[in-house]
Amino acid sequence: MKEWLKELQNLVRNIEGIEKFFPLTDEEKESFKKVTSIYPFLSTPYYLSLAVKSCAIKRMIFPNIMEINEAIQSKGEEDPLSEERDKKTLHLTHRYPDRVLVVTTNFCPTLCRFCMRKRNWKKKTFFISDTEIENALNYIRKNENIRDVLISGGDPLFLPIEKLKKLLFGLKAIDHVEVVRVGTRAPVTLPHRLLDDDLLEVLEKAEKVWVNTHFNHPDEITELSKEAVKNLLKAGIPVNNQTVLLKGINDSADILEKLFRNLQKIKVRPYYLFHCDPVKGVMHFSTSITKGIKILEKLFKRISPFAIPYYAVDGPGGKGKVQILPDRYKKEGNFYIFRSFNGETFKMLDM
Repeated sequence: MKEWLKELQNLVRNIEGIEKFFPLTDEEKESFKKVTSIYPFLSTPYYLSLAVKSCAIKRMIFPNIMEINEAIQSKGEEDPLSEERDKKTLHLTHRYPDRVLVVTTNFCPTLCRFCMRKRNWKKKTFFISDTEIENALNYIRKNENIRDVLISGGDPLFLPIEKLKKLLFGLKAIDHVEVVRVGTRAPVTLPHRLLDDDLLEVLEKAEKVWVNTHFNHPDEITELSKEAVKNLLKAGIPVNNQTVLLKGINDSADILEKLFRNLQKIKVRPYYLFHCDPVKGVMHFSTSITKGIKILEKLFKRISPFAIPYYAVDGPGGKGKVQILPDRYKKEGNFYIFRSFNGETFKMLDM
């Protein structure tokens, strides 16, 4: 049996499974029972093994009583970005003129506690049907302004391979679709999936595919994850990374500097640093926007802009993504006054 299938066969779902990796206190067990009655727990053995040595990873996957604390979560919403409102088919959301989102499944082999689609954890496991794949393709065929398709979930790399092939090859055949972005955390939580030649062949032959993955912390970059990324690059697939700014996990310039430098080393481009979305069940991970800007200020002093992602908020109610940059210039008369990376100012004429 392939290694990734063994991982799926041995997914950890309960306290007994977790305690094979590390002990739990009575308080942790009690919190686990209360939280998982609403938001379930699931992890690959591989990712749980990383949590043994990394407190940051443990916090990203272990249920926390704050997830169901109404005083903390009251400012969150089930669907703050209004993805459900903007659906054009059962699985396709169309908001930006040239881009659509296709949510193919609610299955992930690891349930990250900060998930923006935590609402879907409460549903029975679903995978997009062949009929709904065709409905989504038909919508895209009829809208020639669509050039960019984001395939998301859950994790679309765990769709049955024939479904994934049908969707990706269907998009390949649509001339006006130029880019297909596959959002996956597989290189992080189950890199064995990208050691599978059958999957890599489908992704390579689909031709238009880019991968957006999701490393949040340097501890997630392992020899196996490096191998997974290398296989994608060998198949001609560019790899970008989207990080979420998470309180108590990566909300420091030191941690993010290390993360972004290490991603560059393995040829993964840091693409987005997202402010944590106001999702119910996730609010305890949220930092202030001001803190994110201050971290970005420090990063501009330490590393090349090539290694710095866009810091962005995703506007509630479907307003869309807005990139945030530190305030580094102002206009006075016919001059712009700029502030350099080291804090020095200089003036240039607006000719």
